Formats: sequence, structure tokens, C-alpha cells
Amino acid sequence: MRRADVAAVIVLAVLSTTGCVRSGNAGTGVGGVEASTVSATASSTRQQPSSACRSMSLTGEVTTVVDWVDFVQLDGIQYYAGFDGKAAAVAEERLGSAVGRVECQLSVLKFRGQPGPAVDGDAAYLSVGTDVRAIRGYAPSCRVAARIDGANRVYLAHADVDGVSRPVPCAKAP
Repeated sequence: MRRADVAAVIVLAVLSTTGCVRSGNAGTGVGGVEASTVSATASSTRQQPSSACRSMSLTGEVTTVVDWVDFVQLDGIQYYAGFDGKAAAVAEERLGSAVGRVECQLSVLKFRGQPGPAVDGDAAYLSVGTDVRAIRGYAPSCRVAARIDGANRVYLAHADVDGVSRPVPCAKAP
């Protein structure tokens, strides 16, 4: 399970045991929809579920609270910022071209059950339409950047290693 999925499961379990989730909703999810992603500018050949933005409302009753981590998904890779407590920034002159664009900001959605998995184009906190850009000196499969809160935030590519999300080796290389 990816970090975002684990956070949603833990929050749902706590809400269920404290009576904050109505019966019938606990564990139902949103039909295989993932929590966050970024769409690739190049086409992908694999079939993905649709984004939560296409099936969730911005208004209505909330029965599930999700504690999101700052992430974006691009071409099947989840990228995290500040995963270790420090959200690094990168200077504008070090940025390359756009490699994707945010299509769904999951943190503004109202969930009635556990969110599904993230898909390309989803992000936790990045606004819809935000460009995700390459960083000179790094392959986009290692790290990318996006503008948020007045800074170009660095997002490191992660992979699951024995059930734990860890940065891929090239993401941490200097």
C-alpha cells in the first residue's frame, strides 16, 4: 500500500471505531478511484481508474477525514514533498519544461468513504492546472517540481519497498 492509501485507511479505521462514520459507508471507498495524481504530457498505454475529481463532490456531508501527504502522481509514479519533514525548494532557473499538469486536487473533495488509489493527474495540495516541471540534472522519473505557496517545491519519486514508501535511489542523489 502506498503512503496516501495507508493514511486514508488509518483515518477511516479511527473514525469507524469512534462512531464518526455512518454504518454502510465504512470501507466502501469510491469505486477504485485513487487519491491523487498528475497527468503525463505523453500518453500512457496502461488503463487507469478515473480520478476522484470525476466522481466526488466539493460539497455535501463529510463522513471521512483524510490526512493527506503532499504528493502528486505522474506517469504511474508517486512523488512526495516533505515526506521526511523538509519540503525542499528549487530555483526557477533550474527548472525544465512541463512534464505534467494537475487535473485533480484531492484535498478539496468531500469523501463519504475511503478514497481509492491515486491516478495520473491527481495531487493532494497542488491546484488544478498547476504545471509539474522537470528539474535540470535529474530525470523526471527521479524528481520533479511544482509551484506552490510562492516557491518551486521539489517532489521526490517514491516506490514501495517491503510495504514502506521510500525515495527511489536517483531521487536522493546529489
